[in-house]
Amino acid sequence: MRIIAAFEKTKELSYTSHLDVQRTLQRTFRRAALPLAYSKGFNPHPKLSFATALATGYTSAGEWFEVELDQDLEPTAFKDRVNAALPNGMRIVESFEADDGIDTLSKLIRAAHYELTVHFDTPVSPDAVFEAVRSIMGPDPVIVEKKTKSGVRPADIRPDILEASVKECSDSTAIIDVVGSLTAAGGLRAETFVRALLDRLHLNGYFTAHRISLGFEGSDRLPRLS
Repeated sequence: MRIIAAFEKTKELSYTSHLDVQRTLQRTFRRAALPLAYSKGFNPHPKLSFATALATGYTSAGEWFEVELDQDLEPTAFKDRVNAALPNGMRIVESFEADDGIDTLSKLIRAAHYELTVHFDTPVSPDAVFEAVRSIMGPDPVIVEKKTKSGVRPADIRPDILEASVKECSDSTAIIDVVGSLTAAGGLRAETFVRALLDRLHLNGYFTAHRISLGFEGSDRLPRLS
């Protein structure tokens, strides 16, 4: 039996790495006495995988994963038993049994929706922030320095920015909605969008990120982003 589920990750655990999240879920499953299915071989491990990793420091309303069980279990019972054993800062928010033939989550993922809170080190006109976001969404390339396997190189991130708008803005802080492409091969990284924004404003600053949702194709049971 294959269960697909989503969990929220709040500020309490925002600096827990993806690897530690994986270990936390595995320990939680054992505490909840779930009938886990294990891989074969010299070092068996639970058949658990994620749609994508969440960067350390980010929070999220819904990170999707899949786990295989060797006995049937109602998805609501799975959710209740796991939530009873999870630490503060993580909670299963949705779970269902995977339909026959559905592909892995990592192959179905297409996009991610973020709320970025950008703090500027120097006061800035809100009009300038609105104009900077409009220019990013324009037809021209958005070039930033991006780390690659061969070193730091200039890259155009504009094709990966699907949507961006300013929700709130003052002279020191802006809250920006951003939807970016995301697949197993890569996609928009929130920090590169913020870098492009700060470059246009000729400012320095820092940001926090909250992943509102992920978007998938190939299943009506998974969330989609228009």
